[in-house]
Amino acid sequence: MNTVLMGSLQHCCCQLPKMGDTWAQLPWPGPPHPAMLLISLLLAAGLMHSDAGTSCPVLCTCHNQVVDCSSQRLFSVPPDLPMDTRNLSLAHNRIAAVPPGYLTCYIELRVLDLRNNSLMELPRGLFLHAKRLAHLDLSYNNFSHVPADMFQEAHGLVHIDLSHNPWLRRVHPHAFQGLVQLRDLDLSYGGLSFLSLEALEGLPGLVTLQIGGNPWVCGCTMEPLLKWLRNRIQRCTAESEPESWTGQRAAVEFQDLMQLQDLDLSYKNLAFLHFKALSSVNSGHSVGS
Repeated sequence: MNTVLMGSLQHCCCQLPKMGDTWAQLPWPGPPHPAMLLISLLLAAGLMHSDAGTSCPVLCTCHNQVVDCSSQRLFSVPPDLPMDTRNLSLAHNRIAAVPPGYLTCYIELRVLDLRNNSLMELPRGLFLHAKRLAHLDLSYNNFSHVPADMFQEAHGLVHIDLSHNPWLRRVHPHAFQGLVQLRDLDLSYGGLSFLSLEALEGLPGLVTLQIGGNPWVCGCTMEPLLKWLRNRIQRCTAESEPESWTGQRAAVEFQDLMQLQDLDLSYKNLAFLHFKALSSVNSGHSVGS
């Protein structure tokens, strides 16, 4: 059996317990009562809800399908959640890892807030069964890279926040592959010096992109990304060898940006910008600096 599926079943609260050594040592109690057998079969088929499916984890509050476990100094995720959870907040804790298959049973999940923890990575296939997940907050963690399979099968994502991950150095070109509904992507205030155009051009619904506060390097490798941002590059002044934006006078002109709605220009090392270059941007759109 696939290892991802095996891992997910181990954390699924709707699974019946396995017979362990302790059970094996107990005397045979005789054939089960027909009524008890029927209840067991209904539970196994998912037609009845057990108490574990509706209980609220210790140190958490549960109301109207919202489970709030934030600011509880948790070192691990709570083992069992209500089956109908739609909004799960695990923010402001000390969680260093999420077990494989943790979200398997929570098919109604729409919002997952994991900001301000100690996460360095997410297990492969975490979102395999979270088909309705739309908002994911991973800001203020310790991610160093975004691998190709990080958001595998999370096709319903609309908002991803990866900001304020100071060790984030690399985003795989296929990191956001298949996320056709993604509208908001925040990669600001990390450690990125380069971002592949391939990572973004497969996002037809993208409306807001925040990439400010990163130590970008100006060079030929950045040119495809700049062209993607403004459709056609007019002028980029750079030295013969790539170097940091620090102390460098760079001019970039923007044209044909009528589709752009939000542009974040809060680069901490950007030294020069022609405001005349923004003349083609619709006045009803916002530009941050």
